[in-house]
Amino acid sequence: MEYFTIIIGLIGGLGLFIYGMFLLSDSLKKLSLGLLKALLEKITSNRFKSMIVGIGVTALIQSSSATSVILIGFLNASILSLAAAMAIMIGANIGTTITAQLIAFKLTAVAPVFVFIGTAYFFFAKKIKEKNKGLVILGFGMLFLGLSMMSMAVAPLSGNETARNALVTFGKYPVLGVLTGLLVTVVFQSSSTTTGMIIAFASAGLLDLPTSLYLVFGTNIGTCITGILASIGGNLSSKRLAWGNTLFNIFGTFIAVAMAPLYLKYVPMLSADVARQVANTHTLFNVINTIVFLPIVPLFVRAMTKIIPGEDYVKKETKYLDRNLLSVPHLAIKAIISEMIVMLETCADMMHKARQCTVAYDHKLRNEVALDEESVDDMQKNITEYIVELTRNELPEKNSRRIPALLHSVNDLEKVGDYCEDIVLLSQRAYENDLAFSDEAERELDKLFDKTDALMRQTKNAMQFNDQKAATISLAIEHELDELISQYKLSHIKRLENAVCISNAGLVFNDILTNIERLNNHLCNITKGILHLGKR
Repeated sequence: MEYFTIIIGLIGGLGLFIYGMFLLSDSLKKLSLGLLKALLEKITSNRFKSMIVGIGVTALIQSSSATSVILIGFLNASILSLAAAMAIMIGANIGTTITAQLIAFKLTAVAPVFVFIGTAYFFFAKKIKEKNKGLVILGFGMLFLGLSMMSMAVAPLSGNETARNALVTFGKYPVLGVLTGLLVTVVFQSSSTTTGMIIAFASAGLLDLPTSLYLVFGTNIGTCITGILASIGGNLSSKRLAWGNTLFNIFGTFIAVAMAPLYLKYVPMLSADVARQVANTHTLFNVINTIVFLPIVPLFVRAMTKIIPGEDYVKKETKYLDRNLLSVPHLAIKAIISEMIVMLETCADMMHKARQCTVAYDHKLRNEVALDEESVDDMQKNITEYIVELTRNELPEKNSRRIPALLHSVNDLEKVGDYCEDIVLLSQRAYENDLAFSDEAERELDKLFDKTDALMRQTKNAMQFNDQKAATISLAIEHELDELISQYKLSHIKRLENAVCISNAGLVFNDILTNIERLNNHLCNITKGILHLGKR
């Protein structure tokens, strides 16, 4: 037997199959991502509706892994509740079995036609959207070509008693079959890929139904690895979803193994074709698990909260902008100032985290700063809308004069938040590229952060109490900061000339100085408004 020919045919077919699966899933995802996100954002706490959406979304993009990554992104952004995400994920596990059902149609004879049509469509299409449609057709054709190559490559092994006995062993030892399916799926990060391989081997007469059964059960656990990897660095809800989906499939596998005799009895009644039997097993596994677990999603969510305890870092909500105060202008303005103080405090917290990241970068802090920046953006939007509503009323001249300064100030605070986040991103760049600042540069940054902290405190006092003295002090601090930054930029050039500091680290350091300078300018714009300096 030409084992070399079998191996070459097998790995070549597997490569085509995997790439076809990737093209199909990736192109479908690009074509429908906007629609999917809009649909997922409208999901409520209704478990059944969420499950149906999970089935539809995953059937559309042909990847439960992609669905889990989207859901984790939504959980990190606090768009979805954990209960809704869990129900969608349960549905996604059913949706992903559509791929196996398509593969079981064995469209290998017409696969070259799909490849030709897809290639022609791709090359003649002008728009990116149309090109993606061509890639969907091409991926579909390549998937079946790869399947055909794998089936033909392993076909000679079906007559080899040693090979057949080795694989039949999996049918005798369920744990071995489940573990093999799990590990292969972890490697490929796709249950559809592993199920496709099982179908190819079964179609070639190399695997029987009992062996395929346990391999398929294992794939459902292995596919959870993508969600677990995607949840790293995310919030607690995303981790609970990833590990909850894993436990859901582990418990489901225990149930399925116990029900294996029923599968072996009834699955062959649905179809005589072994490829369809494998696909049906994959579908039945997830349908039965859904029937068992969907009713107890709330209990499952509570259990995951116990298993992974703690509270997520959440966005800060506006709390002072009471619309009932709009008819009393001086109280409404007090509410606006109180909300701006919260904005400034959030920026001060961001600055503190940014300072920590310049010393020792922390991805958790980076995520918190990103969430804080979203909070600041939301506050700016809400305060601006509130001010616009306020101006629709007749205002006393004294209050009317304050409106432009308030609008400018809220925009300045939003810019302060942007620059804090930029400093964190620069720290991340330094960390990822193994860049280190010199001891002198670190001391200079420490001094600048101390001065900025003092400036923020004085700005807060000036805003909160209309404190003219604090506003004057803030301008003096900003003047000191400007002089220090100019001095430090010259020192930085000297360090580069003396090779004390490497150029890449120096670029990051210089950009941090620029961000601190701009941040402080915006803080002082606020205090200038309080002192009635300039145009405000």
